[in-house]
Amino acid sequence: MTEDALEELLSRPTADLVQEMSHIAGDLLILGAGGKMGPSLARLAVRASQQAGVARKVVAVARFTDPTIASSLEQAGVDILAGDLFDRRTVAQLPEVPNVIYMVGQKFGTAEAASRTWAVNAYLPA
Repeated sequence: MTEDALEELLSRPTADLVQEMSHIAGDLLILGAGGKMGPSLARLAVRASQQAGVARKVVAVARFTDPTIASSLEQAGVDILAGDLFDRRTVAQLPEVPNVIYMVGQKFGTAEAASRTWAVNAYLPA
């Protein structure tokens, strides 16, 4: 199996998800969409919305330290907002939407950046 084939499988919506997405009103904002699961989730949301016949923006927010992730998400129909959520300018640019998924996180055990780990996982969500 190739990485592309795996991504296609991970972002393939089930019939139940398509049905649920047809009942959800409004756009979707995914914070922290540049991590391990975020890109697949964003693609899944776009595909499920399309299959449900719902015109919905899916906006992925992340620092996108790997620009190829942002580019591939744009190609999949995801709107990109690149920025650091610790930057008030980035937060001010967030669209007002009724549906937000919070995927921001940093692994504990990052000894060289313990204060940032705590800030990302405890302060920022508040």
